[in-house]
Amino acid sequence: MQDPVDKLKEPEELMDSQSQARSGLFQSHVIYQESWVGAVMPACAFVGSIAAGPLVDRLGRRAVLLHLTWPLVLSWAMIAWAGGVGLVLAGRMLSGVCVGVQTTARVVYMPEIIQLDLRGPLSVIPALSANLGLLVSFSGGQYLSWRGLAWLAAALCLPVLPLLYPLPETPYYLTRTGNREASLSALRQLRHTAQLAVKEQEEISKKCIASEKSSHVSMWEIIQSPNLWPLSVAAALMLAQQTTGYTAVVAFASSILDSEQSGRDSSSSSMLLGIVNFLCTFLSLYYMSKCRRRYLLLVSAAIIVCSLLTLSLFFWAQSTGGYISAIAKNMSFVPVIALLAYIVGSSLGWRIIPWVFVVEGMPSRVRGKASAVVVAINWASAFLITKTFSWSISSLGAHNTFLGYAVMTGISTILIHHSMPETLHQSAAQMDQLYQEAAKSKQQ
Repeated sequence: MQDPVDKLKEPEELMDSQSQARSGLFQSHVIYQESWVGAVMPACAFVGSIAAGPLVDRLGRRAVLLHLTWPLVLSWAMIAWAGGVGLVLAGRMLSGVCVGVQTTARVVYMPEIIQLDLRGPLSVIPALSANLGLLVSFSGGQYLSWRGLAWLAAALCLPVLPLLYPLPETPYYLTRTGNREASLSALRQLRHTAQLAVKEQEEISKKCIASEKSSHVSMWEIIQSPNLWPLSVAAALMLAQQTTGYTAVVAFASSILDSEQSGRDSSSSSMLLGIVNFLCTFLSLYYMSKCRRRYLLLVSAAIIVCSLLTLSLFFWAQSTGGYISAIAKNMSFVPVIALLAYIVGSSLGWRIIPWVFVVEGMPSRVRGKASAVVVAINWASAFLITKTFSWSISSLGAHNTFLGYAVMTGISTILIHHSMPETLHQSAAQMDQLYQEAAKSKQQ
């Protein structure tokens, strides 16, 4: 016979189970919203990067970069003013479109104004500015609310105007659009001597005369020889960059450093990540001017794979239980070291080289639209990795997630290493000639 006391407990147990169910549904809804707040930006950047190709060819590279400043400021203002998730998502969507356009315009603008001997080290400048912005944001996060951080991000968009305004439009774009005198004037501003400016202007003029239809490059031409090889390599690099899991691992890094075993709070964790990210950019700045890109890619991959395998093993040990879990709890420094090594390894190659190859290795004739295609692939893959990361952690476990990133990084590096042309100290004309000779050899 059932005890009357047990009957009294049943409604309480039922209420507890219902409360837990509602709590679980609420947490799932919050995680779902958070995943979209994180993923909507790269999704819209994909759209922006597709639209950027025609824009930079029609309006000019510098003009596009300048005019993007105010929409970016507006996007952060929308987030700061938001009274709910809807306006936050709208602000993230607008900023995503702007970032997609900006990224494409930047990778077209830089190789057309930077002289050859400075192209390697200066190609790291975008990463340097991005990491400086992260460091400022992480530091501000200790003292500001999320609305204050949004206003800070809006303010960080403004220095682009005084920094970019004194620079000229690219000589290649000016010559192609019939402004040869303006092109020569720009080269005199950008080069050390007038002789170098005149010589380069002659080369640009010959290149534009030889490709009078450059302003009407079709998508079909982009995927034809000799453009197919560099386009395929650039697209593979962008896709593989995301499958290293950098975006997801850095997003998860605060949780690793903020675990109770590590003894750090969230603000110090963010500060540590920001400082390491920023300092590693100077490491990239040095090695990009000295080392071959293919070699750096191998070294970077080796460090990344070892770091991810270490993280995978650590989280497997944590979830196993028993004495293995106890050992892992006493080795809380392991994920911290592995994570910092991962950031260093990424900065040496996989985080930078895909963008460097777009700057150095894309054919001159199709650079605008081809760069837009490649950047779109990068943002599309970033969206997939960001959107599925939370699901992967909850469904597959952290150890399997990091193991998957390690396997994909190793396979990608092996496949791409043999097909990637070396671009160190190679001019745009030399790379164009390399692709044309390879196409002729293949036809023969």
